Amino acid sequence: MSVVNEFGQLADELVHFSRLCYDRHLVGAAGGNLSLRLPGCNAFFVTAGGVSLRDVARENIVVVDGGGKLLPGSPATKPSKETGFHLAVYEARPEVCAVIHVHPPYATVFSARKQLIPTVTISAQLKLKQGPVIPMAPPGSKELCDLVGRGAKAASPEATVLLMEAHGLIAMRPTLRDAFDDAELAEDTAKIALLGSLAFPHALHSFNGLHLVDLTAPLNEKIQCYPTDPPFAKRWHVNFSEHGFCVSKLEMGAHAGTHVDAPSHFLGDQAPDLARMPMDRFFGEAIALETPKRTGENVTIADTQGTDVRYGDIVLFRTGWEKRASSPAFFEGDWPGFDPELIEELNRRGVKAVGGDIASADSPTAIAAGAPAHKAAGRAGMPIFEALVNMDRVTGQRFLFIGFPLNLDGGEASPIRAIALLGIDNQSKPTK
Repeated sequence: MSVVNEFGQLADELVHFSRLCYDRHLVGAAGGNLSLRLPGCNAFFVTAGGVSLRDVARENIVVVDGGGKLLPGSPATKPSKETGFHLAVYEARPEVCAVIHVHPPYATVFSARKQLIPTVTISAQLKLKQGPVIPMAPPGSKELCDLVGRGAKAASPEATVLLMEAHGLIAMRPTLRDAFDDAELAEDTAKIALLGSLAFPHALHSFNGLHLVDLTAPLNEKIQCYPTDPPFAKRWHVNFSEHGFCVSKLEMGAHAGTHVDAPSHFLGDQAPDLARMPMDRFFGEAIALETPKRTGENVTIADTQGTDVRYGDIVLFRTGWEKRASSPAFFEGDWPGFDPELIEELNRRGVKAVGGDIASADSPTAIAAGAPAHKAAGRAGMPIFEALVNMDRVTGQRFLFIGFPLNLDGGEASPIRAIALLGIDNQSKPTK
């Protein structure tokens, strides 16, 4: 008996859900691929390379082992060129028995922007669990296999969908039915999110009547740095009195003073660094919330109740920790951070970045426990703006925020010049 006949029910499921992916427009032409782990043996069903998912049938299913080697009795002999990353998922996630890779158009818009799909519906908030966006690599390459394997392993255990930069998504589940449902939910949610952004576009504003507030701490030898980070130093490389011009030399850590953290700060190379993040993540409509905290207290979901947080916002919190900004006390004691549940809730509401007058998004206790707030923001593709100052001048107001980092290739963080532009009419953007 052939392997396909021995596992006939699973073969028929692979045929059914392959064609369903095509019929539901999750993929077109000969794109996309599906696979199944066969129970009780080191073998997998994989759709064939060069065969449209609409044409998948028992006679063109490929059977391979865990190393991608073709097994005897396989009806077809040319597996999908993406078989390698399917096997990488199975190795990283032993509970996964079905993998679907498709190129749904709306979800791919977000993947091309290296941005998670905003969970704008109740259904998505309850069911759509996304891992980190997989960085771009050539299709079928070992590099892509390695990236997918690392991403699947780094994702939280509940994550079942991985966006692939400019390359669609992966849904990974115990059954093909569950994986298909997740892929379809991701595409439906992405469509709603994009249509919503078109229905309520951000208005363009003139600079007439705008008031600028500098939210940036001065960079000098008085700036406080994280205890294990290098201190700030500025020296003359070329002195004006000797040469008629001057060139300074800066020595500092990337997290010195007012700065922004990228997802790669606590998620590593599989997460976007600053140079690979969409620029609009560092610029946009913002709100500053008054959330005074004492030592040992975190900012929580309760601090956002009844506030005017809107879809697409940058949300900044004033905890009062800024009062310590120019003294060693800034990095002393159990400074306030963000509850990871707060980050997850803001992501569900479509918030694209967070920050505040905080020393770090995680308190010292939370950093020792693995920095869960940083990781939650990183998985959501959110930059974190830290060590903002002058927030008393913007608290309780809506404004345009600018916090662009240096275009630092591979950078996990960068100093920024954080600016608030007050006086913008935001009435065209609805509260979410």
